[in-house]
Amino acid sequence: MKRRLSIGLGVLAVAVAIPFASSTPVLANLQKAGEALVQQILQPKVKMVLSAEKQIITTDAEGKQEITWDAAEGNVTVRPGDVLRYTLLSENAGDKSAAELTINQPIPNKTAFVLDSARANGAKLTYSIDGGQSYSTKPMVEVTQPDGTVKMEPAPAEAYTHVQWDYSESLKPMASVQAVYEVAVQ
Repeated sequence: MKRRLSIGLGVLAVAVAIPFASSTPVLANLQKAGEALVQQILQPKVKMVLSAEKQIITTDAEGKQEITWDAAEGNVTVRPGDVLRYTLLSENAGDKSAAELTINQPIPNKTAFVLDSARANGAKLTYSIDGGQSYSTKPMVEVTQPDGTVKMEPAPAEAYTHVQWDYSESLKPMASVQAVYEVAVQ
């Protein structure tokens, strides 16, 4: 028991002596630590939840097609040609606005982006065809023509690798935004 007490007192003595040995007064160190803690508490905390739905197409008695979406949870069977819709819900759960919120979402392997399917409330949409290295509102690729000349043409859906949503407005505390895009299973 005496041995534990002496070890505990020794640790306490070192902990008390260290602030005095430094060139900064203890009060200033505590104030800086308190300010850092307050800044950490007041940081924006953006929570993101990704969900997926599988497109279901049914035909009624009159031959009219109806599209519905079924939540893709757990083990879901998909086949080539199936369309999946991804929804990314981002919520600022912090006490401070989240400035310059940018969301990058990769196109999953063995799928192709469905052109013009990306939507988001208030975001500037851009796309990447080079693995997320660069983004453009309309990605273009070089296509060699039959006469040997090279022409720039819009990138095919299969070339898209990422979708990016850039929110220029700050995301206020407790506010949320929703980003959506679709892919086709290859």
